[in-house]
Amino acid sequence: MTEATALLRALAQAEDELHKLSGRLVDIAGEEERLRARLAEADKSFAQRKEEHRKLRLAAQERTAEADATDAKIREYQRKLDHDIVPYKEMEFLREQIQIMRAKLDQLSEEALALMEAVEEDTKKLRENEASYREQRGHLEEELQRLQRRREEINREEESVEARRRELVAQLPTPLRQHYEKLRARIPNPVAYVNGQTCGGCHLRLAEATLLKLQEGREVVTCEHCARFLVLPWG
Repeated sequence: MTEATALLRALAQAEDELHKLSGRLVDIAGEEERLRARLAEADKSFAQRKEEHRKLRLAAQERTAEADATDAKIREYQRKLDHDIVPYKEMEFLREQIQIMRAKLDQLSEEALALMEAVEEDTKKLRENEASYREQRGHLEEELQRLQRRREEINREEESVEARRRELVAQLPTPLRQHYEKLRARIPNPVAYVNGQTCGGCHLRLAEATLLKLQEGREVVTCEHCARFLVLPWG
């Protein structure tokens, strides 16, 4: 095996490592996106839960206020009957209204009490829901932080491999280096492993003469179809 061929094999390995690292980063990005979607869904769900509780509390407050207003009106009418001099017809009207409003007050009071009890019970459930939500959110954030650390590790590894790749390229003879750089300007893998009898880059069948030159290992060989440098897989 020539020194140039050895360099190209090492370059193929470096490029393969870079490709795998890039794939891991894509996987991490996809997982992060899914986790952020779950976070957004958890936030939305809990916000809706709090809104339901707010509406329930508001309904209880409104029913209580309506009961208080009805009670105040009854007192006003009763005070007028007790202390004012009013015509008989107005007196009958006030007595009738008091009777109607007392029935309404009983109903409003029952509804207000039921709503207040519902609010108290729902407040307990809301606390449990919030605790569960906080726990879930904490787990999701921890997982995102773990992925962030993993991405940083892969980025550092990628930088190290890329530096090794550049060093290897710099050691290539000038004509080979120029050909390599020309290829890499348009494809990510200028060096391809031979897969059986085909080029691992363009996947086309190689000529018998090309395969023979590779097996002899006395010169640098390129694919007659895509011009990639060819190397044999590691034995």
